[in-house]
Amino acid sequence: MWVSSSRLAGSSPQRNLSQRVAVMLKGSAFLLTLVLASALSLIAQSNGDFTSGSTERPLQRSSSLLVNHAQSVSGTVTTFDGQPMKGARVEVRNLATGEIIGSAYTLDNGSFEIANIPTGTYDVVAQAGLAEVRERIPVQSGDVSLNLRMAQEGDSGAGGRDSVSVAQMKVPEKARKDLKKAREALQKQKIDEAQKYLAQALETYPNYAEALTLRGILKLDDKQYDGASQDLEAAIHCDPNYPLAYFALGATYNLLSRWDDATRALQRGLGLEPNSWQGHFELSKTLIAQRQYEAALGQLGKAEDENAKYAMIHLLKAHALLGLKNYPDAMAELETYLQREPNGTASAQAKQTLDKVRAFVATK
Repeated sequence: MWVSSSRLAGSSPQRNLSQRVAVMLKGSAFLLTLVLASALSLIAQSNGDFTSGSTERPLQRSSSLLVNHAQSVSGTVTTFDGQPMKGARVEVRNLATGEIIGSAYTLDNGSFEIANIPTGTYDVVAQAGLAEVRERIPVQSGDVSLNLRMAQEGDSGAGGRDSVSVAQMKVPEKARKDLKKAREALQKQKIDEAQKYLAQALETYPNYAEALTLRGILKLDDKQYDGASQDLEAAIHCDPNYPLAYFALGATYNLLSRWDDATRALQRGLGLEPNSWQGHFELSKTLIAQRQYEAALGQLGKAEDENAKYAMIHLLKAHALLGLKNYPDAMAELETYLQREPNGTASAQAKQTLDKVRAFVATK
């Protein structure tokens, strides 16, 4: 497409690590400059140029499900008190394998429709943050309609960035001190020393979610994606209420092109910390990868509400708008990005793209 992953990644991980870690260590904040490569390894995987973007997501299904008869599954998702739930993710999952056959996001009125579902029995799962509801349905000779109502949310104890979870309270003081030393070493660009202190922290307390998360982020930064996902999944297992682990795991899944896994991880993180601009920003990448451009713009709008100064939001907005073939607004977003970051790592290519779009529009 029009933005290379190498340009968005910027300079070497070694040079920028101090800045990334410094921001990351402010509570549960996660500087997504760490994973700007994922913005746009996904763009590199898009087919064609900016004039041929599709707003439709390719249907995910196995060859065993390719049958002649396909129906649609539609309906509504509501809150426990019957109000329409906008932006919930709805998935149709194969009952035997768990494979996602199709998915969609609910509209303003809570409605959704998922087409091209073959005959069979499926679980329909709706998720919004930590809330989830599912219903098993048979799909036979006709379309299926259903209403999904979320259960009333209780006090989950998921307090976000300012709370201390039970898992955190169990961490021995020695492990805490070693993690602190690891963070200080990272801020000084002493990667090996940081790794040593992280190893000591995890030797003292193997279930230390914060240490596992930081080690996973370092592996992610070093492009050890499988190792990163293992550490981050372990962190979530140790402390399911630690949002940073979900955001970092979602970023890792994006880099592995595991879009559905990324969506689930990021939505879980946003359920714990709904005002995280980084979580919304990362989720927008997942949606762009699946060509769900309208939904991506919604996530970018939320990211901008929380952090209006982050210029890269405008670059991703431009990509989504180009996918929708909304060239005037895409040009405006590119211009805004270039005004904000005239000498940024992606500025040269953004300018080239802007020139190409202008030339294309001029021929119409």
